[in-house]
Amino acid sequence: MRRNKTSPHPPVQLQEALDWLAEPPQEDPLLDLVPLRKHIAAVGSLALPALHRLKIDELLQQRAERIDDALVPMLLDVKLPLPMSLGTIAQGLIGLRAELGDTWQAVAGDADPEELARVHRSKAQICLQGINNLSRQFLVILLTATPTPMYFWRNAQALYHRAHDSVDPTSTLPAEIGAIDARFKAMLALTAAQPEGLTPREIVFLAEYLETHGVLTRIDAIPPEAAGDWLWLDANLDQPPVSLERIKPDGGRCLYVRLGELAALAAQHLDKLNDGVPPKSLGLPMQAAGADYRNALERARQCWATPRRRNFNRRPQSLPVEVCTQLSSLWTALQNDAVQEPDSAVCELTYSDWTVLNEGPSGYAIVHVVGAVTGIVPGCAVGLRTGAGAAWQICLVRWARSRSSTHVELGLEVLSPSAKPVRIQALSSRNPEPPVPALLLPAMPNINRNEAILAGRGDYNVRPFTLLQEHEAHLQVAECMPHRSLIETSSIEVFEFIRNSAAH
Repeated sequence: MRRNKTSPHPPVQLQEALDWLAEPPQEDPLLDLVPLRKHIAAVGSLALPALHRLKIDELLQQRAERIDDALVPMLLDVKLPLPMSLGTIAQGLIGLRAELGDTWQAVAGDADPEELARVHRSKAQICLQGINNLSRQFLVILLTATPTPMYFWRNAQALYHRAHDSVDPTSTLPAEIGAIDARFKAMLALTAAQPEGLTPREIVFLAEYLETHGVLTRIDAIPPEAAGDWLWLDANLDQPPVSLERIKPDGGRCLYVRLGELAALAAQHLDKLNDGVPPKSLGLPMQAAGADYRNALERARQCWATPRRRNFNRRPQSLPVEVCTQLSSLWTALQNDAVQEPDSAVCELTYSDWTVLNEGPSGYAIVHVVGAVTGIVPGCAVGLRTGAGAAWQICLVRWARSRSSTHVELGLEVLSPSAKPVRIQALSSRNPEPPVPALLLPAMPNINRNEAILAGRGDYNVRPFTLLQEHEAHLQVAECMPHRSLIETSSIEVFEFIRNSAAH
Protein backbone atom coordinates (compact mmCIF):
# COMPACT_ATOMS: atom_id res chain seq x y z
CA MET A 1 0.00 0.00 0.00
CA ARG A 2 1.44 3.33 -1.13
CA ARG A 3 1.82 5.97 1.56
CA ASN A 4 0.62 9.47 0.65
CA LYS A 5 3.47 11.98 0.59
CA THR A 6 3.05 14.86 2.98
CA SER A 7 4.73 18.23 2.59
CA PRO A 8 7.14 19.03 5.39
CA HIS A 9 5.99 21.78 7.70
CA PRO A 10 7.73 25.08 7.05
CA PRO A 11 9.99 26.34 9.83
CA VAL A 12 8.16 28.14 12.62
CA GLN A 13 9.81 31.49 11.83
CA LEU A 14 8.74 31.26 8.20
CA GLN A 15 5.18 30.28 9.10
CA GLU A 16 4.92 33.20 11.54
CA ALA A 17 6.09 35.60 8.86
CA LEU A 18 3.56 34.19 6.36
CA ASP A 19 0.76 34.41 8.93
CA TRP A 20 1.69 38.03 9.66
CA LEU A 21 1.72 38.92 5.97
CA ALA A 22 -1.70 37.31 5.56
CA GLU A 23 -3.19 39.68 8.13
CA PRO A 24 -4.60 43.04 6.95
CA PRO A 25 -1.92 45.75 7.23
CA GLN A 26 -2.11 48.10 10.21
CA GLU A 27 -3.97 51.33 9.58
CA ASP A 28 -0.87 53.16 10.84
CA PRO A 29 2.05 51.83 8.73
CA LEU A 30 4.57 52.82 11.42
CA LEU A 31 3.15 50.06 13.64
CA ASP A 32 4.53 47.55 11.11
CA LEU A 33 8.13 48.61 11.72
CA VAL A 34 8.97 46.40 14.71
CA PRO A 35 7.27 43.18 13.51
CA LEU A 36 8.65 43.68 10.00
CA ARG A 37 12.24 43.89 11.28
CA LYS A 38 11.61 40.83 13.46
CA HIS A 39 10.35 38.74 10.55
CA ILE A 40 13.14 39.85 8.19
CA ALA A 41 15.74 38.83 10.77
CA ALA A 42 13.96 35.53 11.50
CA VAL A 43 13.65 34.54 7.84
CA GLY A 44 17.26 35.55 7.23
CA SER A 45 18.45 33.30 10.06
CA LEU A 46 16.98 30.20 8.37
CA ALA A 47 19.61 30.17 5.61
CA LEU A 48 16.96 29.23 3.04
CA PRO A 49 17.98 28.76 -0.61
CA ALA A 50 17.75 32.02 -2.54
CA LEU A 51 14.74 31.01 -4.61
CA HIS A 52 12.83 29.81 -1.53
CA ARG A 53 13.08 33.19 0.15
CA LEU A 54 12.58 35.29 -2.96
CA LYS A 55 8.79 35.58 -2.85
CA ILE A 56 8.53 36.24 0.88
CA ASP A 57 11.25 38.86 0.63
CA GLU A 58 9.23 40.61 -2.07
CA LEU A 59 6.16 40.60 0.18
CA LEU A 60 8.15 41.95 3.14
CA GLN A 61 9.57 44.63 0.83
CA GLN A 62 6.08 45.88 0.00
CA ARG A 63 5.35 46.49 3.69
CA ALA A 64 8.54 48.57 3.98
CA GLU A 65 7.33 50.96 1.27
CA ARG A 66 4.24 51.81 3.35
CA ILE A 67 6.40 52.70 6.35
CA ASP A 68 8.61 54.92 4.22
CA ASP A 69 5.67 56.77 2.71
CA ALA A 70 4.28 57.46 6.20
CA LEU A 71 7.52 58.60 7.84
CA VAL A 72 9.15 60.88 5.26
CA PRO A 73 6.42 63.58 5.42
CA MET A 74 6.91 63.68 9.22
CA LEU A 75 10.58 64.63 8.70
CA LEU A 76 10.07 67.56 6.33
CA ASP A 77 9.96 70.23 9.03
CA VAL A 78 12.13 68.48 11.60
CA LYS A 79 14.86 70.42 13.40
CA LEU A 80 17.82 69.18 15.37
CA PRO A 81 18.09 67.55 17.72
CA LEU A 82 15.33 65.16 16.64
CA PRO A 83 12.59 64.42 19.18
CA MET A 84 13.51 61.08 20.74
CA SER A 85 10.39 59.24 19.57
CA LEU A 86 10.74 60.40 15.97
CA GLY A 87 14.47 59.70 16.01
CA THR A 88 13.83 56.15 17.24
CA ILE A 89 11.37 55.49 14.41
CA ALA A 90 13.73 57.00 11.82
CA GLN A 91 16.65 54.90 13.04
CA GLY A 92 14.40 51.83 12.94
CA LEU A 93 13.52 52.52 9.30
CA ILE A 94 17.18 53.13 8.43
CA GLY A 95 18.02 49.77 10.03
CA LEU A 96 15.14 48.08 8.21
CA ARG A 97 16.33 49.36 4.86
CA ALA A 98 19.85 48.18 5.62
CA GLU A 99 18.56 44.69 6.44
CA LEU A 100 16.51 44.55 3.25
CA GLY A 101 19.49 45.78 1.24
CA ASP A 102 21.66 43.02 2.73
CA THR A 103 18.93 40.50 1.95
CA TRP A 104 18.76 41.42 -1.73
CA GLN A 105 22.53 41.55 -2.00
CA ALA A 106 22.73 38.03 -0.55
CA VAL A 107 20.06 36.78 -2.96
CA ALA A 108 21.87 38.37 -5.91
CA GLY A 109 25.10 36.67 -4.86
CA ASP A 110 23.63 33.21 -4.16
CA ALA A 111 21.00 32.73 -6.86
CA ASP A 112 21.85 30.91 -10.08
CA PRO A 113 20.80 32.90 -13.20
CA GLU A 114 19.13 29.83 -14.73
CA GLU A 115 17.13 29.19 -11.56
CA LEU A 116 16.11 32.83 -11.46
CA ALA A 117 14.96 32.63 -15.08
CA ARG A 118 12.60 29.77 -14.15
CA VAL A 119 10.73 32.12 -11.81
CA HIS A 120 10.96 35.02 -14.28
CA ARG A 121 13.56 36.97 -12.34
CA SER A 122 17.04 38.20 -13.24
CA LYS A 123 20.13 39.32 -11.36
CA ALA A 124 19.47 42.86 -12.53
CA GLN A 125 15.96 42.79 -11.02
CA ILE A 126 17.35 41.57 -7.69
CA CYS A 127 20.04 44.27 -7.71
CA LEU A 128 17.39 46.89 -8.48
CA GLN A 129 15.50 45.87 -5.34
CA GLY A 130 18.73 46.30 -3.38
CA ILE A 131 19.66 49.69 -4.81
CA ASN A 132 16.09 50.94 -4.28
CA ASN A 133 16.43 50.08 -0.59
CA LEU A 134 19.73 51.91 -0.29
CA SER A 135 18.32 54.92 -2.11
CA ARG A 136 15.31 55.17 0.21
CA GLN A 137 17.54 54.56 3.22
CA PHE A 138 19.87 57.34 2.04
CA LEU A 139 17.02 59.86 1.91
CA VAL A 140 16.00 59.21 5.53
CA ILE A 141 19.67 59.39 6.59
CA LEU A 142 19.97 62.83 5.00
CA LEU A 143 16.67 64.09 6.41
CA THR A 144 17.78 63.17 9.93
CA ALA A 145 21.37 64.46 9.38
CA THR A 146 22.81 61.13 10.55
CA PRO A 147 25.99 59.54 9.12
CA THR A 148 25.68 56.73 6.59
CA PRO A 149 26.01 53.30 8.24
CA MET A 150 29.08 51.13 7.77
CA TYR A 151 29.45 49.57 4.31
CA PHE A 152 26.75 51.78 2.77
CA TRP A 153 28.80 53.04 -0.16
CA ARG A 154 30.60 49.74 -0.63
CA ASN A 155 27.26 47.91 -0.82
CA ALA A 156 25.87 50.44 -3.30
CA GLN A 157 28.87 49.95 -5.56
CA ALA A 158 28.67 46.15 -5.19
CA LEU A 159 25.05 46.13 -6.39
CA TYR A 160 25.90 48.43 -9.29
CA HIS A 161 28.83 46.28 -10.40
CA ARG A 162 26.97 42.99 -9.87
CA ALA A 163 24.09 44.17 -12.03
CA HIS A 164 26.36 45.34 -14.86
CA ASP A 165 28.49 42.18 -14.66
CA SER A 166 25.34 40.06 -15.10
CA VAL A 167 24.49 41.40 -18.57
CA ASP A 168 26.19 41.45 -21.95
CA PRO A 169 27.31 45.07 -22.50
CA THR A 170 27.27 44.58 -26.30
CA SER A 171 23.56 43.67 -26.37
CA THR A 172 20.48 45.72 -25.56
CA LEU A 173 20.52 46.38 -21.83
CA PRO A 174 17.41 45.49 -19.86
CA ALA A 175 15.32 48.27 -18.39
CA GLU A 176 16.44 47.31 -14.88
CA ILE A 177 20.03 48.38 -15.68
CA GLY A 178 18.79 51.83 -16.65
CA ALA A 179 16.77 52.04 -13.43
CA ILE A 180 19.78 50.98 -11.34
CA ASP A 181 21.96 53.57 -13.06
CA ALA A 182 19.36 56.28 -12.45
CA ARG A 183 19.09 55.47 -8.72
CA PHE A 184 22.84 55.23 -8.24
CA LYS A 185 23.52 58.45 -10.16
CA ALA A 186 20.89 60.31 -8.14
CA MET A 187 22.55 59.15 -4.92
CA LEU A 188 25.98 60.30 -6.17
CA ALA A 189 24.65 63.69 -7.27
CA LEU A 190 22.75 64.20 -4.01
CA THR A 191 25.80 63.50 -1.83
CA ALA A 192 27.96 65.73 -4.06
CA ALA A 193 25.47 68.57 -3.41
CA GLN A 194 26.58 68.65 0.25
CA PRO A 195 23.12 67.93 1.73
CA GLU A 196 24.38 68.57 5.28
CA GLY A 197 23.89 72.24 4.43
CA LEU A 198 20.27 71.84 3.26
CA THR A 199 16.99 71.76 5.18
CA PRO A 200 14.87 68.59 4.99
CA ARG A 201 12.41 70.18 2.55
CA GLU A 202 15.28 71.32 0.33
CA ILE A 203 16.75 67.80 0.40
CA VAL A 204 13.44 66.25 -0.68
CA PHE A 205 13.08 68.85 -3.43
CA LEU A 206 16.58 68.10 -4.69
CA ALA A 207 15.98 64.33 -4.47
CA GLU A 208 12.85 64.70 -6.59
CA TYR A 209 14.76 66.86 -9.08
CA LEU A 210 17.40 64.14 -9.38
CA GLU A 211 14.83 61.39 -9.88
CA THR A 212 14.22 62.97 -13.28
CA HIS A 213 17.51 64.67 -14.14
CA GLY A 214 20.14 62.72 -12.18
CA VAL A 215 20.67 60.47 -15.21
CA LEU A 216 22.83 63.26 -16.67
CA THR A 217 25.49 62.27 -14.14
CA ARG A 218 28.32 60.66 -16.06
CA ILE A 219 29.88 57.41 -14.79
CA ASP A 220 32.97 55.94 -16.43
CA ALA A 221 35.19 53.01 -15.52
CA ILE A 222 38.16 54.51 -17.41
CA PRO A 223 40.21 57.20 -15.62
CA PRO A 224 39.94 60.66 -17.23
CA GLU A 225 43.03 62.23 -18.78
CA ALA A 226 42.82 65.24 -16.45
CA ALA A 227 41.43 65.47 -12.93
CA GLY A 228 39.32 68.57 -13.63
CA ASP A 229 35.89 68.28 -12.04
CA TRP A 230 35.88 64.47 -11.81
CA LEU A 231 35.10 62.48 -8.67
CA TRP A 232 35.88 58.82 -7.99
CA LEU A 233 34.77 55.84 -5.92
CA ASP A 234 36.74 52.68 -5.15
CA ALA A 235 34.68 49.46 -4.97
CA ASN A 236 36.75 48.29 -2.01
CA LEU A 237 36.37 51.48 0.02
CA ASP A 238 33.33 52.50 2.02
CA GLN A 239 33.36 56.20 1.16
CA PRO A 240 31.30 58.69 -0.86
CA PRO A 241 32.65 60.27 -4.07
CA VAL A 242 36.01 62.02 -3.65
CA SER A 243 37.41 64.82 -5.83
CA LEU A 244 40.07 63.43 -8.16
CA GLU A 245 41.96 66.71 -7.91
CA ARG A 246 42.12 66.38 -4.13
CA ILE A 247 43.08 62.68 -3.77
CA LYS A 248 43.89 60.05 -6.40
CA PRO A 249 42.79 56.39 -6.05
CA ASP A 250 45.29 53.63 -5.24
CA GLY A 251 44.47 51.49 -8.23
CA GLY A 252 41.48 49.38 -7.18
CA ARG A 253 38.32 48.94 -9.25
CA CYS A 254 37.05 52.50 -9.54
CA LEU A 255 34.17 54.45 -10.96
CA TYR A 256 34.79 58.00 -12.16
CA VAL A 257 31.95 60.48 -11.85
CA ARG A 258 31.35 63.83 -13.50
CA LEU A 259 28.40 66.15 -12.83
CA GLY A 260 29.08 68.91 -15.37
CA GLU A 261 26.11 68.17 -17.65
CA LEU A 262 23.77 68.07 -14.67
CA ALA A 263 25.16 71.43 -13.51
CA ALA A 264 24.59 72.92 -16.97
CA LEU A 265 20.95 71.77 -17.01
CA ALA A 266 20.40 73.17 -13.51
CA ALA A 267 21.82 76.51 -14.70
CA GLN A 268 19.34 76.55 -17.59
CA HIS A 269 16.45 75.76 -15.26
CA LEU A 270 17.53 78.48 -12.81
CA ASP A 271 17.82 81.10 -15.55
CA LYS A 272 14.28 80.36 -16.72
CA LEU A 273 12.85 80.21 -13.20
CA ASN A 274 14.47 83.54 -12.34
CA ASP A 275 12.90 84.98 -15.49
CA GLY A 276 9.46 83.93 -14.24
CA VAL A 277 8.93 80.86 -16.43
CA PRO A 278 6.35 78.59 -14.69
CA PRO A 279 8.03 75.48 -13.21
CA LYS A 280 5.39 73.19 -14.70
CA SER A 281 6.46 74.13 -18.24
CA LEU A 282 10.00 73.01 -17.31
CA GLY A 283 8.82 69.71 -15.90
CA LEU A 284 9.53 70.89 -12.35
CA PRO A 285 7.25 70.91 -9.27
CA MET A 286 5.47 74.15 -8.38
CA GLN A 287 7.69 74.78 -5.34
CA ALA A 288 10.62 75.32 -7.72
CA ALA A 289 9.31 78.87 -8.13
CA GLY A 290 10.07 79.59 -4.46
CA ALA A 291 13.28 81.36 -3.53
CA ASP A 292 14.32 78.67 -1.01
CA TYR A 293 14.22 75.91 -3.61
CA ARG A 294 15.97 77.98 -6.25
CA ASN A 295 18.67 78.78 -3.68
CA ALA A 296 19.03 75.05 -2.90
CA LEU A 297 19.30 74.19 -6.60
CA GLU A 298 21.87 76.95 -7.11
CA ARG A 299 24.01 75.67 -4.23
CA ALA A 300 23.80 72.17 -5.68
CA ARG A 301 24.69 73.48 -9.14
CA GLN A 302 27.82 75.11 -7.79
CA CYS A 303 28.89 71.84 -6.15
CA TRP A 304 28.19 69.86 -9.32
CA ALA A 305 30.05 72.32 -11.54
CA THR A 306 33.10 72.57 -9.28
CA PRO A 307 33.58 69.92 -6.58
CA ARG A 308 34.43 71.82 -3.43
CA ARG A 309 37.81 71.56 -1.80
CA ARG A 310 38.92 72.85 1.56
CA ASN A 311 40.85 76.07 0.99
CA PHE A 312 42.30 76.37 4.48
CA ASN A 313 43.65 73.94 7.02
CA ARG A 314 41.57 73.79 10.17
CA ARG A 315 43.25 73.83 13.57
CA PRO A 316 42.13 71.17 16.08
CA GLN A 317 40.76 72.70 19.26
CA SER A 318 39.17 71.74 22.55
CA LEU A 319 37.72 75.08 23.59
CA PRO A 320 34.53 75.32 25.70
CA VAL A 321 32.04 77.87 24.36
CA GLU A 322 28.47 78.98 25.00
CA VAL A 323 25.99 78.86 22.13
CA CYS A 324 22.56 80.44 21.81
CA THR A 325 20.61 78.56 19.15
CA GLN A 326 17.40 80.61 19.04
CA LEU A 327 17.42 83.96 17.22
CA SER A 328 14.77 85.37 19.57
CA SER A 329 16.75 84.26 22.63
CA LEU A 330 19.93 85.70 21.13
CA TRP A 331 18.20 89.05 20.63
CA THR A 332 17.08 89.00 24.27
CA ALA A 333 20.56 88.00 25.44
CA LEU A 334 22.12 90.91 23.55
CA GLN A 335 19.54 93.28 24.97
CA ASN A 336 20.22 92.00 28.51
CA ASP A 337 23.97 92.25 28.00
CA ALA A 338 23.55 95.91 27.10
CA VAL A 339 22.12 96.48 30.58
CA GLN A 340 23.56 93.77 32.82
CA GLU A 341 24.46 90.12 32.83
CA PRO A 342 21.31 87.94 32.82
CA ASP A 343 20.64 85.95 35.96
CA SER A 344 21.58 82.28 36.13
CA ALA A 345 18.04 81.00 35.50
CA VAL A 346 17.75 82.92 32.23
CA CYS A 347 21.27 81.87 31.28
CA GLU A 348 20.44 78.22 31.87
CA LEU A 349 17.41 78.41 29.64
CA THR A 350 19.03 80.46 26.90
CA TYR A 351 22.52 79.05 26.45
CA SER A 352 24.02 75.59 26.13
CA ASP A 353 27.59 74.41 26.47
CA TRP A 354 29.53 73.26 23.41
CA THR A 355 33.13 72.41 22.54
CA VAL A 356 35.01 73.74 19.52
CA LEU A 357 36.43 70.75 17.60
CA ASN A 358 38.39 72.81 15.09
CA GLU A 359 38.53 76.31 13.70
CA GLY A 360 39.61 78.04 10.52
CA PRO A 361 39.60 81.53 9.05
CA SER A 362 35.87 81.41 8.31
CA GLY A 363 34.42 79.67 11.35
CA TYR A 364 34.19 76.68 13.65
CA ALA A 365 33.12 73.07 13.93
CA ILE A 366 31.47 72.54 17.32
CA VAL A 367 29.83 69.67 19.22
CA HIS A 368 27.11 69.94 21.86
CA VAL A 369 28.07 69.01 25.41
CA VAL A 370 25.21 69.88 27.77
CA GLY A 371 22.18 72.13 28.00
CA ALA A 372 18.87 72.54 26.21
CA VAL A 373 19.12 72.75 22.41
CA THR A 374 16.21 73.18 20.02
CA GLY A 375 15.36 74.37 16.55
CA ILE A 376 18.65 73.89 14.70
CA VAL A 377 18.49 73.66 10.92
CA PRO A 378 21.11 74.46 8.26
CA GLY A 379 20.83 78.12 7.35
CA CYS A 380 19.76 79.38 10.78
CA ALA A 381 21.73 81.90 12.86
CA VAL A 382 23.27 81.22 16.28
CA GLY A 383 25.33 83.20 18.75
CA LEU A 384 28.65 81.93 20.10
CA ARG A 385 30.81 83.33 22.88
CA THR A 386 33.91 82.07 24.65
CA GLY A 387 32.59 82.82 28.14
CA ALA A 388 30.48 85.12 30.28
CA GLY A 389 31.21 88.75 29.43
CA ALA A 390 32.67 87.96 26.00
CA ALA A 391 30.98 89.40 22.92
CA TRP A 392 28.46 87.26 21.08
CA GLN A 393 29.77 86.28 17.65
CA ILE A 394 26.95 85.93 15.14
CA CYS A 395 27.27 82.73 13.10
CA LEU A 396 25.46 80.99 10.27
CA VAL A 397 24.92 77.23 10.54
CA ARG A 398 26.51 75.90 7.35
CA TRP A 399 25.98 72.21 8.13
CA ALA A 400 24.52 70.06 10.88
CA ARG A 401 25.02 66.41 11.88
CA SER A 402 23.37 64.27 14.52
CA ARG A 403 24.19 60.71 15.55
CA SER A 404 21.27 60.58 17.98
CA SER A 405 18.70 62.76 19.74
CA THR A 406 21.41 63.74 22.24
CA HIS A 407 24.25 64.44 19.79
CA VAL A 408 24.61 67.47 17.51
CA GLU A 409 27.59 68.80 15.56
CA LEU A 410 27.55 72.10 13.67
CA GLY A 411 29.70 73.83 11.12
CA LEU A 412 29.55 77.58 11.68
CA GLU A 413 30.52 80.52 9.50
CA VAL A 414 31.19 83.70 11.47
CA LEU A 415 29.08 86.50 10.03
CA SER A 416 30.04 89.17 12.54
CA PRO A 417 32.20 89.46 15.69
CA SER A 418 29.38 91.36 17.43
CA ALA A 419 25.84 92.62 16.97
CA LYS A 420 23.29 95.01 18.49
CA PRO A 421 19.62 94.23 19.07
CA VAL A 422 17.28 96.45 17.05
CA ARG A 423 13.77 96.43 15.66
CA ILE A 424 12.75 97.06 12.10
CA GLN A 425 9.36 98.04 10.73
CA ALA A 426 8.42 97.99 7.08
CA LEU A 427 7.23 101.40 5.84
CA SER A 428 3.63 101.16 4.76
CA SER A 429 0.91 103.75 4.42
CA ARG A 430 -1.80 101.14 4.87
CA ASN A 431 -2.04 98.35 7.50
CA PRO A 432 1.29 99.09 9.20
CA GLU A 433 3.14 96.00 10.41
CA PRO A 434 4.42 95.83 14.00
CA PRO A 435 8.19 96.18 14.52
CA VAL A 436 10.10 92.88 14.50
CA PRO A 437 13.36 92.05 16.32
CA ALA A 438 16.53 92.03 14.21
CA LEU A 439 20.28 92.22 14.68
CA LEU A 440 22.40 95.13 13.51
CA LEU A 441 25.76 93.88 12.25
CA PRO A 442 28.57 96.45 12.21
CA ALA A 443 30.37 97.42 9.02
CA MET A 444 33.42 95.27 8.16
CA PRO A 445 35.60 97.29 5.75
CA ASN A 446 38.19 94.49 5.51
CA ILE A 447 35.70 92.35 3.58
CA ASN A 448 34.02 95.33 1.89
CA ARG A 449 30.77 95.00 3.84
CA ASN A 450 28.75 97.92 5.13
CA GLU A 451 26.54 97.73 8.20
CA ALA A 452 23.85 95.11 7.70
CA ILE A 453 20.62 93.74 9.13
CA LEU A 454 20.09 90.10 10.10
CA ALA A 455 16.40 89.25 10.40
CA GLY A 456 14.14 86.23 10.30
CA ARG A 457 13.13 85.26 6.79
CA GLY A 458 10.66 87.72 5.26
CA ASP A 459 10.87 90.38 2.58
CA TYR A 460 12.57 93.14 4.59
CA ASN A 461 15.50 93.07 2.15
CA VAL A 462 13.34 94.50 -0.66
CA ARG A 463 11.25 97.17 1.09
CA PRO A 464 12.04 100.51 2.80
CA PHE A 465 11.95 100.14 6.58
CA THR A 466 12.31 102.04 9.82
CA LEU A 467 15.22 101.12 12.10
CA LEU A 468 14.46 101.40 15.81
CA GLN A 469 17.44 101.28 18.16
CA GLU A 470 17.58 101.93 21.89
CA HIS A 471 20.70 103.76 23.04
CA GLU A 472 21.27 104.94 26.61
CA ALA A 473 17.53 105.07 27.39
CA HIS A 474 16.85 106.96 24.14
CA LEU A 475 15.09 105.55 21.09
CA GLN A 476 16.82 106.34 17.82
CA VAL A 477 14.66 106.13 14.69
CA ALA A 478 16.01 106.10 11.14
CA GLU A 479 14.38 105.49 7.79
CA CYS A 480 16.41 103.04 5.71
CA MET A 481 16.53 101.51 2.27
CA PRO A 482 17.78 97.94 1.61
CA HIS A 483 20.90 98.06 -0.53
CA ARG A 484 22.45 94.64 -1.19
CA SER A 485 21.27 91.17 -0.23
CA LEU A 486 24.14 89.15 1.27
CA ILE A 487 22.57 85.91 2.52
CA GLU A 488 19.13 84.43 2.08
CA THR A 489 18.21 81.05 3.59
CA SER A 490 14.92 79.46 4.62
CA SER A 491 15.51 80.81 8.15
CA ILE A 492 17.19 84.23 7.85
CA GLU A 493 18.13 87.05 5.52
CA VAL A 494 21.15 89.33 5.82
CA PHE A 495 21.30 92.55 3.80
CA GLU A 496 23.17 95.83 3.69
CA PHE A 497 21.13 99.04 3.93
CA ILE A 498 21.46 102.80 3.52
CA ARG A 499 20.21 105.27 6.12
CA ASN A 500 18.13 108.14 4.79
CA SER A 501 19.83 111.10 6.48
CA ALA A 502 17.31 113.55 5.00
CA ALA A 503 14.36 111.89 6.73
CA HIS A 504 13.12 113.33 10.06
